[in-house]
Amino acid sequence: MREHLRAWLTKKWLWLAACGLPVLALLALTTASQLYWQHRAAALELENSKLQQKELAQEAARESDQFIERARDLADSELIAQLVQDNPNAPPDRSAIMGLTRGMVDSLVVVSASQAVRFSATIADAGLTEQPPAPAMMQMLRAGTPARFADDRQMIARPIMSHGSSPAILGWVIVARAVHPATAPAPPPDGALRRGSIVAVLAALAAIVLALLVFTRYAHRQQAVDARYKAIIDQANDGIVIVDAATLAVLYGNPAFLNRLGYTADEAQALTLRDIFADGTASPESVLMRLRKANSQMAINMQQRCKDGTLTETEVRCNALDVDGRGVLAYVAHDVSLRRKAEQQLIENQHRLDRMAHHDQLTGLPNRHYLTAFLPDAISEAEAAGTKLGVVFLDLDRFKHINDTRGHETGDKLLQEVAGRLRAVVRETDVVIRMGGDEFVVVFRNVKSYDEVTAGAGRIIETLNRPIIIDQHPLQTTGSVGVSLFPRDGSNMVELLKHSDTAMYQAKDRGRNNVQMFSEVMNRKLKHRVAVEASLREALRLKQLDVHYQPFINLLTRKVVGLEALMRWHHPVHGMVPADQFIPVAEETGLIVPMGNFVLHRTMQNMSAWRKAGVPLVPMSLNIAPAQLQRGELQSTIAALLKANGLRPDMLQLEMTERAMFDSHVAAGENRQDTMARLRELGVKIAIDDFGTGYSSLSYLKHWHVDALKIDRSFVRDLATDSSDLAIVSAIIAIARHLNIQVIAEGIEAYQQAEILRRLGCGVGQGFLFARPMTAEKCLELLGDNAETDKPEDEDMLALLSAGRG
Repeated sequence: MREHLRAWLTKKWLWLAACGLPVLALLALTTASQLYWQHRAAALELENSKLQQKELAQEAARESDQFIERARDLADSELIAQLVQDNPNAPPDRSAIMGLTRGMVDSLVVVSASQAVRFSATIADAGLTEQPPAPAMMQMLRAGTPARFADDRQMIARPIMSHGSSPAILGWVIVARAVHPATAPAPPPDGALRRGSIVAVLAALAAIVLALLVFTRYAHRQQAVDARYKAIIDQANDGIVIVDAATLAVLYGNPAFLNRLGYTADEAQALTLRDIFADGTASPESVLMRLRKANSQMAINMQQRCKDGTLTETEVRCNALDVDGRGVLAYVAHDVSLRRKAEQQLIENQHRLDRMAHHDQLTGLPNRHYLTAFLPDAISEAEAAGTKLGVVFLDLDRFKHINDTRGHETGDKLLQEVAGRLRAVVRETDVVIRMGGDEFVVVFRNVKSYDEVTAGAGRIIETLNRPIIIDQHPLQTTGSVGVSLFPRDGSNMVELLKHSDTAMYQAKDRGRNNVQMFSEVMNRKLKHRVAVEASLREALRLKQLDVHYQPFINLLTRKVVGLEALMRWHHPVHGMVPADQFIPVAEETGLIVPMGNFVLHRTMQNMSAWRKAGVPLVPMSLNIAPAQLQRGELQSTIAALLKANGLRPDMLQLEMTERAMFDSHVAAGENRQDTMARLRELGVKIAIDDFGTGYSSLSYLKHWHVDALKIDRSFVRDLATDSSDLAIVSAIIAIARHLNIQVIAEGIEAYQQAEILRRLGCGVGQGFLFARPMTAEKCLELLGDNAETDKPEDEDMLALLSAGRG
């Protein structure tokens, strides 16, 4: 019986009928009350209408009287009387006329006794406008009618009388105004009231029937919507569970929810949220608290506990619903376990990419990109903590030689071993970075004193001095180390790296395998070098460079037997700049190559011009830098210039220092040897400049087929007073004679030096004793007077200087 009653109570049409009957009764009562009050309202409205009509009639009579009074005033005024005269003395006073009308007249016509129009105008708020009279006004005058209504306008005509003893009609004044009759609405008849009441009742009944139909249709549609929503919930891919808002017991779970957790529908009915959701090690109470606070806008991360005890990652959203007056919570659980795995893989890949981007793949050390991000932060930390920071720049000495001779694989293993040694000799807080190639940077952090950095740099030098065993072969490498310190040597990353790099190059200049601390002297040298480099580039562009020539003199005949081309720089501000101040900078920056090409072009152009001038030519000697040999294009350039200027190759001699020719560690490699071989094949002579100050290797003299040696001026300067210099020079001349190599002594400034050299067997000298470097014009005069011409022009320098060989 109870179940049957519950089934009846759940029928929606029964509830609609129970609610509809009171509504009908209330509507009938409302309709009867409305009919009563409509009758009362109609009676009051009729009485009010009569009162309004009476008031409107009184108002219309009052306005008509005022209008007639305005017409009489106009007819009696002197101003209007003047207008009917045949020759008025002056034009009408418009403002006076406007004052007489007092806003009651909108048209005014003045005619004479003969009905000739003297004045006609319309009057409005904006003023008085003259225009022809309206036909209706003139018709009323001709008809003799004093007043008339036509087309919602009231018109009145008044005679204008003379003021003498015998009054006479001088003319007529006609005025008109618009009339807007307003009448009170007539009350509806009683029959209309009754019909309105009936219509109202019928409309109310129709509304009730329509409402019932709408409610019935809504009930059926709601059932269809509920069925459709249930179908959507059942077909959803996300798990949906509906629980009681008070007890959190499960009321319903869709198939996706049941399948994911492994429960049947009956088993799910016995569950609560405590049994379904978890959150790592969080307590069940905190999990339930988070679930109660969940909403549909923000998903919360949870874990769903399956029937077999496994946990799956989910995102949970909650919607609070009211189902038949019962509060429920609908939880939508989206499985994100696959997405979490993909995100973890992306994070791992990102970490791997970050490591690849910020770490060297060969050594595993942080790279230049890492340093760019790390060093500014380290400087900020040191500044905030009041500590110091050291930046050590390391460059491996002669690494390229090892790489070229042993192979790149051996070079890579060497770099790996160096990286391991560097990590081993620094503290855990210090950072070792590979900048690229054979360059490393070590950042010493939390430094209390500068001695800690210098001690660390010393350990780096010490560990690199120990032989490195690669593939059972011991390799020896050293390092040049430059150190800059924060805040003494710089306040930012750029300054510290630049200054440590400058100190490192200072260490290389001082023989490699040592540590140099940055100083202001280095900084001044660096700024000077940068300024010289910029000025040199400007000099090349503005053609401030020139070539001067210093002669080679036969010590027996005192005749010119050769020339050396020397580069000169005429600065517009500083005047003639010495070569030793800009040639080293040009070699470091690579500007020596275009400058050397300039000397080649200018020298051969001058030689061609001298030959055309009819003077005898002598061999020309030019200085060649290592960078020019390395390029490999020197031979082709010289060959093209010789051909263009019509010169023989044996008229050209190239001077190179011992370092440029013999140092196997100079970055020239096989290109240098190949270039020199091609030059010899071309027929160009090769000379060693500043012999005795570099390697002075006799084996190189044997294998490189050198044509001439130039004894350095340091041995010639004290030749008359220093027995050691005398012995060295004598030995060089003797060795060269037996190897059939020409000897040229440079830096001769005294006759005694020249005489000793001549007796020792040196046939050619160069120095201020004979001539200083001179311009091409002066050299032309020298060649015309002092060139040695007793030999044919096609003999080479060695034949011309045969006296020096024997």
